[in-house]
Amino acid sequence: MQIKFTLMNIIKSLLTIFIFTLIYSNLSFADSPITSTPFYKAYLDYDIVAKAHESGVMDEEFANYLHSKENPIDVKAAVINALSWDFNGKKNADIYCSLIFYKTIKEIKNAKLSGNDLFCVGYLLVMDNYFKPERGIPFLNKAIKKLKSSYTVAMINALAEAQKAMDSDWCEVWELIEDVIEDKNLKQDMEEEAAEIILDYMRGYEEFCD
Repeated sequence: MQIKFTLMNIIKSLLTIFIFTLIYSNLSFADSPITSTPFYKAYLDYDIVAKAHESGVMDEEFANYLHSKENPIDVKAAVINALSWDFNGKKNADIYCSLIFYKTIKEIKNAKLSGNDLFCVGYLLVMDNYFKPERGIPFLNKAIKKLKSSYTVAMINALAEAQKAMDSDWCEVWELIEDVIEDKNLKQDMEEEAAEIILDYMRGYEEFCD
């Protein structure tokens, strides 16, 4: 009886440790530049952003809004941010390319896209799988060359690069953001509240540069 009781205690202890580790691991993965900066909240007075937040899935309405040259780049960023992320991944970038270009991500990889579409595809890819930001970074890097003056594009690019830097250098995570906020050549085309949502979280990495 004593041996059985002891064995049961060991099993319970191991199970408790396993559950704690699993929960802690999930929380750690969710604590990152891409997953912890819900700046869409500053744009919820836009119906399209509110709809994206409720849905979480790309559809024809969202795709057309993102593709249109008439819509502000910061609101487009907010729509993508509102579509959000998922631990198991999403396919919003694939759906966008299918609806707009009738092609796959792979097929448009080397296509001549506008700065706007490069930005949207790149940011969607990063949000779809925040474990692999390198999938979207090449698109965002190209977008920033075409939309050089946009604070929004520069900041999203920095968040994607910071997500990648999380694996190696947490000081660099902050420095990438700092480079954007100190760049006087950028046009502030993002709502102040949205920028603050991003910075409020990202400033936490500044301590790793001491």
